[in-house]
Amino acid sequence: MKNDKVFQAIANGVHALVRVLAWVAGGALGVMILFVVGNILSRFFFKKPLPGTLEVIELVTVVIVFFSVAYTEAKRGHIYVEMLVSRLSRRTQAILASMMYLLAAVFFAAMGWRGGVQAWSYLFPNVRETYVLSIPIAPFLFVVAFGSLVLALETMIHVFNPLPDEQRKED
Repeated sequence: MKNDKVFQAIANGVHALVRVLAWVAGGALGVMILFVVGNILSRFFFKKPLPGTLEVIELVTVVIVFFSVAYTEAKRGHIYVEMLVSRLSRRTQAILASMMYLLAAVFFAAMGWRGGVQAWSYLFPNVRETYVLSIPIAPFLFVVAFGSLVLALETMIHVFNPLPDEQRKED
């Protein structure tokens, strides 16, 4: 019983972090929309695009993707094919799902770790920047690392709760 409370507290903390990151991703999407609209208006009225718009859109896309993918996982919104698995018993489905979630959690944790290593390499010995606007690239690589680690945590929660609630109620 005590372990359930600890697990639920950890899961609630991870879910809260995931929601915050989703809001940040939503704000980043708003920034991207502003840049795209500004670029379109600049091309239309001044016959000249805004300099660096492509760089900003590329960097903001990193924030949108890596800060929202854990939210999609929390809502179990990722696509999966269940042609073979749906024919198995619920217990077997849960075991297979737990194994897949564990593999995914290990993969995303490794991706986060290597993303952090890559980000540090973009800081030392020289700070690498984009070409047009000279925006440092390392913070966006840290976004990749952090987003991947949060996704690993969310996926790890699903290791212990592999089936969505409506499937578990049918058992």
